Amino acid sequence: MISNKTIFIAHSWSDVSLNLQSKALALAFSENNKVFFLNAKKTGNAVVNINEKLVVLEWPGKRPVGWKDFWFAVKQVRRHKPDIIITNFAANDIMLFVSWIFRVKTRVAYFHTMVQQHIEDYHAIDIRQRINIFRKGFVFRMATHMLASSVAAKKDLMHYYKVRDSNVYVFPNALPDTNARNKGANNKIGFLGRLDRSKGVDILIAAFKKLSEKFTNAELIIVGKGKDEQVLRKKVQELDLKDKVLFKGSVAYAGVLDFLVSLNFLVVPSRMDNLPTVALEALSAGTPVVGSNAGGIPDIIEDGYNGLLFENENSDILSEKMDWLFQNTEERNRISANARKSFEAKYRMNELPARFEMIIEKNT
Repeated sequence: MISNKTIFIAHSWSDVSLNLQSKALALAFSENNKVFFLNAKKTGNAVVNINEKLVVLEWPGKRPVGWKDFWFAVKQVRRHKPDIIITNFAANDIMLFVSWIFRVKTRVAYFHTMVQQHIEDYHAIDIRQRINIFRKGFVFRMATHMLASSVAAKKDLMHYYKVRDSNVYVFPNALPDTNARNKGANNKIGFLGRLDRSKGVDILIAAFKKLSEKFTNAELIIVGKGKDEQVLRKKVQELDLKDKVLFKGSVAYAGVLDFLVSLNFLVVPSRMDNLPTVALEALSAGTPVVGSNAGGIPDIIEDGYNGLLFENENSDILSEKMDWLFQNTEERNRISANARKSFEAKYRMNELPARFEMIIEKNT
């Protein structure tokens, strides 16, 4: 067990999505350690004492990427001499560089955004992106532990950022448990995510067209916004699905589970994805997931057990999988129950600190 250490965690102190992971770690580690949480969410409070061993410090800049933030990090590391730093997103560059300079023993960074997914959305890597990859690769190699949430993300880190295999750990995300539970079989199919090419919503619409010809009361509900929204709306009109496909726009984070429990099943048709949080949220509610066999989705979904997988970009097979769920209510309910079991076994927030400690104890 990690104890009597000084730990820095750089993320956003909020109750939204992945931020919850960092809050959970901070609270758990503050039982036996001194924890400083470097908060990227602007509140106007420079220092907040959560408990006697947990202090939240606000970055001076709008995002922790500027010179003011660099000197802020230098000052805090000099003053408190952390044994462990844990960093996310925009703070990665500064925190890894500063902690490397001051020889912090354990330097941990999360890796969230895959290059391969960017390629799917934009078809190529431009000069600016190549420079960004080179820069981030330089910084990532300063970490003692890079945490990738899926096997696909680990491969992305090693291939594009040249991080050594021995420094990359597959570390799935976790979510808090709730009482939200799926309401049972019905005519509603759902999608929730960005409306960009990598998310594969066009594949889902094509598959739904075939399904709707057999199940005339089936309804596809699309939640999210993105650069491809108008293209997708046009595709729905061309396929004469206007009355059967509903675009609901964005949903507040608090409404995600309400949406998921209302569905017969969720579809995650991504051409490339890391470890989609929405799939974990669906598992937590016992909502079956039909996902492509791309990226980190097969890390979550075991075909025929807690969901169904289809061949990436194959709308015919996706249609067949959705058809099977509609026709086999008993099997659909079995998958729903197994989805919940999978969440309890692998992705509950309660187990996150212990999983994290196991990773940290390696190579330290």
